[in-house]
Amino acid sequence: MNVSKLTKVKIKDIWKTEDRDFTPWLVENIARLNEDIGFNIQDPQKENRLENFIVDIVGEDDEGKVIIENQYNKSDHDHLGKLLTYLSNVAGTKKAIWIVEEARADHLTTINWLNENVETCSFYLVKIEVFKIQNSPPAANFNLLAGPTEITKIKQKINVEDSNRGKARYDFWSLFLERAKSKTNMYGTTTPRIYSWLGISSGLRGVGYNCAVNKNSAQAEVYIDRGKDAPNENNDIFKVLEQNKEKIEKDFGGQLMWEPLPESRACRIKAVIDLGGWQDEDKWEEVHNKLIENCINLKKSFDPIIKDLVKKY
Repeated sequence: MNVSKLTKVKIKDIWKTEDRDFTPWLVENIARLNEDIGFNIQDPQKENRLENFIVDIVGEDDEGKVIIENQYNKSDHDHLGKLLTYLSNVAGTKKAIWIVEEARADHLTTINWLNENVETCSFYLVKIEVFKIQNSPPAANFNLLAGPTEITKIKQKINVEDSNRGKARYDFWSLFLERAKSKTNMYGTTTPRIYSWLGISSGLRGVGYNCAVNKNSAQAEVYIDRGKDAPNENNDIFKVLEQNKEKIEKDFGGQLMWEPLPESRACRIKAVIDLGGWQDEDKWEEVHNKLIENCINLKKSFDPIIKDLVKKY
C-alpha cells in the first residue's frame, strides 16, 4: 500500500499577505473554521472600520458578535492589544478569536487567564496550519490552542461570586465606619475593605482588636498572633488573659468565647452577633450598632491587662 507523505506548507506560500489575501479567504471560507473548532459564525465581514482602527473580521453567532484578529508568524503583544481594543469597541462582542501561525507560551497563559476572569466574553487562541499531499491543493487546518472549558467557567463563576461578596463587605464596612464615628475614635484612621475583617492594634505587637463579618453573623474579637516564630508567646498571652476572665467578662458586660485554637498558631477571644451578616443588608444598622458597642466594650475590658503585658513583651 502506498501512503503519501503529508507536507506542511508555509502560510505565505498560499496567502502572500494577511490583510489582502488570508483575511478575504477566511471570510469566504468561514465554514472551515466553524467545522474545525466548533463555531457557528455567520455573516462575517472583513476589515470593519471603527473610528481609529480596522477589525480584521466581525461576524455573529447565536450568542452575539464575534471578532477575529489574524496574525502571521508568532503571536505578539501588539496583536493581543489589538484584540482587546477591538473587543472593548465592538458592542455586544461575546467571542474574541486570535488566529496565529505560532503561539507564545505567555499568550496561552493570558488567554486562559482572560477566560477565567472575564465574564462577558470568551477568548480563543487558534493555530492555522496548511498541508499538502504530493501535488494536491493545499488544505488549511485550524487547531484550538486555548479557549473556555468547563473548569474555566467554574473558576469564572467563583470569581464573580468573590467579586460580589467583596463589594458587599466593602459596603458593610463603609457604613460601619461611618456609624462608628459618632460613638468612638477607635477607627478614626481605618478605611473600608473588601475582606471579612478589619482591626486596630491593642498596643501590644501581634495582639489586635478586630471586628469581622460573615455571611450571617458578625463578631468583635481580640486576636493574638505574634508570628510563626512565637507560638509559645501566643499561648502565654492567651493564658494570662484567661486568668482574668471573670473580671474581663464583668467589664465587658457578658460572656465571651475563649478559643486557644490548637490547630492554629493564633488564639482568639470573641463576642459573636447573630443578628445578621454581610448578606443581610436590611439588618446592617442593627448589626453595626451592636458590633460598635461590643468593640468599645472589648477594648475597655482588655486594655488594662494588655498594658501590663506590654511591659513584659
